[in-house]
Amino acid sequence: MPYIPTAFRPPPRYLTQAEVGAFFRGIDDVRDRALFSLIYHFGLRVSEVALLERRDVDLERGRIIIKRVKNGYWMERPLFASTDALLRPYLVEHDGRDAAALFPGRDGPLKKRQIQALFTLYRDRARLPRHYTCHSLRHSIATHLLDAGVSLEFVQDHLGHRNIQSTTIYARITDQHRAQLFKRLDASPWIVHPDVDRVISPGKESSP
Repeated sequence: MPYIPTAFRPPPRYLTQAEVGAFFRGIDDVRDRALFSLIYHFGLRVSEVALLERRDVDLERGRIIIKRVKNGYWMERPLFASTDALLRPYLVEHDGRDAAALFPGRDGPLKKRQIQALFTLYRDRARLPRHYTCHSLRHSIATHLLDAGVSLEFVQDHLGHRNIQSTTIYARITDQHRAQLFKRLDASPWIVHPDVDRVISPGKESSP
């Protein structure tokens, strides 16, 4: 059967760990730090963070309910310690009803365009490339989880992907562990490496 190439899919735009750190250092608002911490740590789409209600966060148990917009996939997840620490002062400062939006605006929850505008503000403040969008934080956590050594199946579950094929794109772009593997291969006696000391300089011919 002849090989039929699939359509080219460009790699997702993700922030490096250093760039994520720079992004958060530029946020001095308690609400916005909690907001973007949740987006990054749980790979939330903008529409998903807008779905969160106060009752979805259980600080006593250190848990949060994540509501995925695709396939209606809901899950309860442990809170990262740093996100927990950011949410506590925010919730104390902004007390409200359990059914209220976790991040309210003037009329209901913050709108997608408002969250995207906030991301642009802090991205530019950190002098990060303009091609990054709020969705880049979702791509970033997926890549960083693989850099941390977790399995592809964990990333699939963490992002709420129904099909692991949607997750494999991140395995093709992360290179931290691949770089370490290549270093070991460089030193392996089972891999033949040409003798670089015998390379002939350009313009010189070898003796017959």
